Amino acid sequence: MQFALSEEQTLLQDTARAFVDKHCPPELAKEWDETDHFPWPLWKRMAEMGWFALPYPETWGGGGGSPLEICLIAEALARASLDVAMAYVGTFIPGLTIHRYGNDEQRERFKPGLLEGEYRIAVAISEPDAGSDAAALRCAATDEGDHFVVNGQKAWCTGAGLPGALIAAYVRTDPAAPKHRGISLLLIPNDLEGVQIRRTPTLARHLLGTNEVFFDNVSVPKENLIGPIHGAFSLLMSGLDMEKTVMAAAYTGVAQSTMDEMLAYSKQRSQFDRPIGTFQALAHPMADLQTEIDAARLLAYRAAWMISAGQPCTREAAMAKLKCSETYVAAARLGMQVLAGHGFATESVMSFRWRESIVATISGGTSQIQRNAVAKSMGLTTY
Repeated sequence: MQFALSEEQTLLQDTARAFVDKHCPPELAKEWDETDHFPWPLWKRMAEMGWFALPYPETWGGGGGSPLEICLIAEALARASLDVAMAYVGTFIPGLTIHRYGNDEQRERFKPGLLEGEYRIAVAISEPDAGSDAAALRCAATDEGDHFVVNGQKAWCTGAGLPGALIAAYVRTDPAAPKHRGISLLLIPNDLEGVQIRRTPTLARHLLGTNEVFFDNVSVPKENLIGPIHGAFSLLMSGLDMEKTVMAAAYTGVAQSTMDEMLAYSKQRSQFDRPIGTFQALAHPMADLQTEIDAARLLAYRAAWMISAGQPCTREAAMAKLKCSETYVAAARLGMQVLAGHGFATESVMSFRWRESIVATISGGTSQIQRNAVAKSMGLTTY
């Protein structure tokens, strides 16, 4: 069993960390969040590094990166903020769906934009009455011959309001079909007539923005149908293990950054004539937290290795998402306690970590849903 990264992977990790230090340190990511600013220059720099091309196979012009290598980038980017990592991950995950399930014409049409990072793709699954139960979606698309007409509403759609965004919308195309059937995937430019977007005020995640999307008789050409008509639920599910795994690595990265921030503070902040980190009341919780972060990282890396090996890992990806997201929440909570009043001040990065961490156990599948998946793999039925 080999735990060491290869020389190439170590170089990639070092490069990604240096990239964050130079272009998006946590203080800058916090400023972007507070001003609802999407950093397009940072996006372009990611593209110049070849990171958007990395997840795609070399035979298609991509970088041929392994899931672990993609995790290393996401983990490093999350040291700035979870939202910075999501800006990266949230585009190539639906991009891989286009690559895998699109027809030849679609793959060629979208290829340059996917490889060069020209697209910002926002996945639209959730609705006001369909969240964890994704198959309950009701946003409808009616077949009108050479196009679909879409009507309905999507909720919690990350990045849908950014200029030029493509909305990868899962819609119901056969209302008479059973719940998990009759669903199709359409790519809908966010500037089409009839598309209305309302930004949802949230505690954090302000780089990309969280949105409600309303479709009012939106005409979408048939050429924007990805995969088989009525058969997109399997597409929806197919990318979840990869998404959970890479985001688990991101949670680990931001948890480690949070740990590093509180550790540095505990060494320089003195009370009662000694650094506060030397008091067992703080030293032991921080030691426990570092142990939890290391354990969480191994879960993410294990799931990445299993994907690379072509092994099913629904259980392991769920474990990684569960553990890594909850570890970030724990890190932010302890960081607030260690920094005390300094953390409570909104000018501190730690206050930003606390705000941002809250959604980690909700987005991308709640902790309860992950526990259901693990329990199911153990032969347990949950209600």
